[in-house]
Amino acid sequence: MKADLPLVSVVVPVYNIRDYVRKCLESIVWQSYENLEIIVVDDGSTDGSGEICDKFAETDSRLRVVHQKNGGLSSARNAGLKKAKGEFVCFIDGDDYIRKDFVLDLYSAARDNEAEIAICGVNKEIPREEVLSGEEATVRLLIGQENLEIIACNKIYRRALFVENGIKYPEGEKHEDSLTTYKLLSLAKKVAYVPKSLYVYVVRGGSIMDSVEVAPRLKMRERAAEEAIQFLKGQKELVEAAKVSLLLAKYAFLDFSISGRVDKKEGEEALDWIRKNAKKYKNNKFLTKKLKIYNLLSTNFGGVLYTVFRKIRHE
Repeated sequence: MKADLPLVSVVVPVYNIRDYVRKCLESIVWQSYENLEIIVVDDGSTDGSGEICDKFAETDSRLRVVHQKNGGLSSARNAGLKKAKGEFVCFIDGDDYIRKDFVLDLYSAARDNEAEIAICGVNKEIPREEVLSGEEATVRLLIGQENLEIIACNKIYRRALFVENGIKYPEGEKHEDSLTTYKLLSLAKKVAYVPKSLYVYVVRGGSIMDSVEVAPRLKMRERAAEEAIQFLKGQKELVEAAKVSLLLAKYAFLDFSISGRVDKKEGEEALDWIRKNAKKYKNNKFLTKKLKIYNLLSTNFGGVLYTVFRKIRHE
């Protein structure tokens, strides 16, 4: 590995994951890209996870451990970001792991395409290599709601995106990526997609993504869309895409209430909002044919047609 390659900061939040953290750290220290600083933030672990990290730091000078009181995932990421010195930064959750060429391939894609962000697949391949403008990538996130777009950990970022724009992860929130990733994508001039699955998400009981609480996730999705509309103000196309993101969030509430996963009242409120606002989407270029049909079904006969349609789909 050439010594003149830029420093990449790898931030690893750790909290009570002693059975997983060793594999995570091994996957990072064995990266084919060697010019790394590995910042492990022990977020108040009580199960010995912090001690495992300290032992790793004794064997690799690139790794240092920050111990702090428990503040949550955003707090840990922000603490690591504050100490990062690299030209690029990436975030690896301490219970996941990465393939050997994760950093090299993402850095190379960012460098070769002069992109501020590069994204890879998570447990599945991205269909093909692509380079999009930041605006195009933001639209894809907002109207598609794909995990590849939203999550923080399958990406490498120019650290300046955070520093120069004052971007931090919102502390005290779950699913904080929903409130942050669209900002980073919209601020980037270019975003590169690497057609490889380089990040491995480990499904474990008790993890945030493993939570069965549907309503809080849906509320966060709704809130993220509402905040995006305000954050992107002045960028007409992106605001229109954010409005579709909000419509999708309302339909998610409605669908989950029909299937019995969230309170019926939540669904009724979502349907009422859709019926009142459907006409505002008439000229929205991002409204798909499917959403147009959904709006038609939802705004006629009190929404009964849509409810019947979704029940048939669920059965």
